[in-house]
Parts: sequence; structure tokens; C-alpha cells
Amino acid sequence: MNQAIAPILLDDKVLAYAELKNDLLFHKIPKSKIGYYVEQSLAIGREKALEYKRIFGTDVVAICKERGIIVRLNEQSGKLGQVRFRAQIELSAEERIITLYKSSMKEMQQCAGVLLPDNTFTIAEITNIHLAHELFHDLEFSEIGYTNEILDSITSLALGPLRIRSSVTRTSEIAAHAFSRHLLGLPCLPNLLDYAYMIYSGTLKAADFWKQCERWTAELNNH
Repeated sequence: MNQAIAPILLDDKVLAYAELKNDLLFHKIPKSKIGYYVEQSLAIGREKALEYKRIFGTDVVAICKERGIIVRLNEQSGKLGQVRFRAQIELSAEERIITLYKSSMKEMQQCAGVLLPDNTFTIAEITNIHLAHELFHDLEFSEIGYTNEILDSITSLALGPLRIRSSVTRTSEIAAHAFSRHLLGLPCLPNLLDYAYMIYSGTLKAADFWKQCERWTAELNNH
């Protein structure tokens, strides 16, 4: 890892941009709006986190209990085909349930040091990161509205004079990352752990990750 560039590449905006690029409609987003989606999503998550931290503190489990959210720890892997779940939330008017997969929490704890060598996490801390992420989605559902619906929509399809508008759904994930980061005082957006896991599991080389970070930084600076 190039230590000289690491502090820049781990900037929240760069990691948020990396998340935004995963949106199925990313290619439809006007270049002039990229910064808007990155910055506004981060702001929504950060502001809500600081509000909750001021009122309730950082005990995510207690916050969930206060809000009537059921938290379940599943001993299984949470793997469905090639997709691995670490946490998921079920939302309805009757009940809200957050399920965390214990084996996935252990995997994330083991791999975190790959990209954050100066930070060690306990299982409880890794669990809280994922719990805070899902808690934000509950807040979207029951209190503040979904981030992607709050922010401007984009034209996803144009047929002559007909314009179909769609929301940018990944903005909700960016906001949830920011909420988790600022509520728990994390060193960066927690989606960095996704890349740490890929490096740890051998599906991504560390050198390729840092090169990709350089490209993300350059692209973001050009928007």
C-alpha cells in the first residue's frame, strides 16, 4: 500500500463515490450531479448520526430496543448461492427485525486489518457497525424517508418526449454508511470493509484496490 496516498484515498467522498458507482443507473447520472449525490447522501447520514448520538449516545443495541426493533443473531452463514449476507432488515408496520449473521461478523473482524492495520475491532464492534447501518434504514422507513427518494431523481429512459424518472438507490447505502461511521466514530466509511474482505478472501489484490482508489479519486475530481 502506498502510505503517502492512503489518507486521501480513504476520504469519505471517494468511498461514497465507489458505492455510487455500484448503482445500476450510474451511467445515467449527469456528470454535473455526481458531487451532489455523494455530498448530500453523506450529509443526510452524518446529520442523523450526530442527532442520535447527542440524544441517545452510541449504544446501538439500546437504540434499537428503544425503537422496538427486534435484533436476532443467526448462527448460520447467511449465504444464498454466491451471495453472502452479513445483515438484513425486515420492515413492516407490524414489526421490524434486524438479523445479523455471526459467521460473517467473524470474517469481517479477521479481515479488517488488511486495510486498517492500525485499527482492531472486536466482534461486538463489527456487529455494531452492521447494526447501525440497518438502524439507519429503519429510520428511513419510519422517520426521515428514503434517501434516494429525498434526493433528485434522474431520467432513466427517454423515448421522444416521454421521460421516465428514477431515483438513485445507492444513495441510501451511502447515507447508511455515513450514519454508521459518525454514530460509532469510525475512521472511515465502513464500506471499506467490503474491499478488505475481498482482499482477505483473495478475490481482489491490494495493489489493484489502491490503483482503483486512484482512479476513483481522479474521476471524482473531474466531475
